[in-house]
Amino acid sequence: MITKFNIIKSLFFLISLISPLFGQSANEVLEIALDRSLALNNSYYKFIIESEIESPLLPMTGELFNKGEKYFINTKAIDQIYDGENIFTIVHENQEIIVGNSDISLFSFTPNHIFNFFLEDYLLDINSSSREHIITAKNRNEDNIIYFISIDSSNYSIKKIEMKDLISDKIINTFLTLTYDYNLTVPLSLFKFDIQEYNNYILVQ
Repeated sequence: MITKFNIIKSLFFLISLISPLFGQSANEVLEIALDRSLALNNSYYKFIIESEIESPLLPMTGELFNKGEKYFINTKAIDQIYDGENIFTIVHENQEIIVGNSDISLFSFTPNHIFNFFLEDYLLDINSSSREHIITAKNRNEDNIIYFISIDSSNYSIKKIEMKDLISDKIINTFLTLTYDYNLTVPLSLFKFDIQEYNNYILVQ
C-alpha cells in the first residue's frame, strides 16, 4: 500500500535531485560545460549559423569535431583546423590557407571559444529548467547587444546561441545545433594539417 509517508519521502527525493540543477549560477554552468567539453574523448556538432545581416558566408551549415582544445570545422566555403598550436583556415573559393596562432580565429564558436568568451567579459544571468539552462549574457561595455545561450541540462552541450540587438529588438544572429554526439571514433589525422591534401592552394603566414 502506498502510504502518505512514502509519497512525501518520494517528493523529498525528487526535490533533492532537482535542487542542485536550479541552484547553479550562470558562471558555474558555463564552467561545467567548458570542463566537460574539454574532457570528452571526441565530440561532434552539426550546426547552422543564420543572420539577419546580409553576408556572403551566411547562412552556413557545417560540422565541428572537437578533441580537448583541438578541433576541425568543416563547411562548404571554409574549413578550419586547430592542432593545439596553430590554426589553419582553408578558404576554398580563393584556394588559400591562412596560418595563425590560437589567438587569431575566423571561427570562434567551438565550445572552448564560446564558454571562455562569455566567462571573461560578460554579466551573466540564468534561468534553469529540467531540460535546459538559458543564460543571458551582456557585455560590460556594450549597451546594445545581448546574447541568449541555451545549454542542455543533461550533458551541458550547446543547443542554441542567439544574438539580439536591443535597439531593433530583433535576433540578428543564431547558432543552432542540429545534431550532437560524443565519444566517437575519430582518426587523429582529422586534427592535423597536411599540405599534401590541398594541391594548388597558397599558404599565407
